[in-house]
Amino acid sequence: MSSTNSQDEYLTNAEIRAWRGALLFTTAVLRALDEALLAAHRISVKEFDVLITLFNAPSNRLRMTDLAERALLTPSGLSHLVTRLERDGLVRRSVDAADRRSFLPTLTRAGHRRLRDSRPTHNEVIRAYLTRRLTASQLATLGALWEALRTGEVCGTR
Repeated sequence: MSSTNSQDEYLTNAEIRAWRGALLFTTAVLRALDEALLAAHRISVKEFDVLITLFNAPSNRLRMTDLAERALLTPSGLSHLVTRLERDGLVRRSVDAADRRSFLPTLTRAGHRRLRDSRPTHNEVIRAYLTRRLTASQLATLGALWEALRTGEVCGTR
């Protein structure tokens, strides 16, 4: 059994500041997106994410497992969400001809319209919370940092 030292037990102030900043910022932006999209377009940020993900998919359709992965949802959570979107006429679910056990949610015309109408609201919140608050150089650096964190690539020195 290995002993732990204080370096392993506690985060440094810089680590706490970075982690807490990421959490607080993400929470604030997602809350603002959710509130704005619900108020103006009657869709949640998660529903918007599913619609935009389907919009960007080939033929505006994906297998449920792929859609869950890309929209960062659990399979169960996606299933409930797709049921709501289908009830509202924004997606249509069909059986995958290649794998009869799988379903393919597809963006409908109404889904296209809702996405088109809600995209400016979504973009305005992102700009208000992020892009207008940074210079072009800072925005490029932030994008590179997030990509490095996502991929595990080493970015500069510590």
